[in-house]
Amino acid sequence: MNNDTKIKCAYCGALVDKTNENCPECCAPLKQANSVCKPCKTVHPSAIASLVLGILSINFSSLIIPGFILSAIGKRKANEGYEAIAADPEAFTGEGMLNAGRITSKVGLIISIVMIPIWIFYIIIYAIALSEAF
Repeated sequence: MNNDTKIKCAYCGALVDKTNENCPECCAPLKQANSVCKPCKTVHPSAIASLVLGILSINFSSLIIPGFILSAIGKRKANEGYEAIAADPEAFTGEGMLNAGRITSKVGLIISIVMIPIWIFYIIIYAIALSEAF
């Protein structure tokens, strides 16, 4: 037998016939069932950004304008992420984060909208209190 029909065991280094499934020296498998590895999927950066922006939009929603801005950017980032994942589903993942980012952005937007009449009420009460003080 020549060296063209032999391979080196990755575990013990013994020269083994290519037709063997296991190394006779260390019993390690010579052929992997899935010899071609698929590249790992990475979380799309827009997924992380949309989630962070959605959470910040909830935190700043009582200030109305920052809540609106952060929720709008968070929703836009979520849409960008969905489009990127749809374009290349083998390269990117992060649908769960995109869903969470979209939902938290919507919640931040809703809270900002609810805060508008509350702020108006507080401004009116403050104006009345100031007018009665003088």
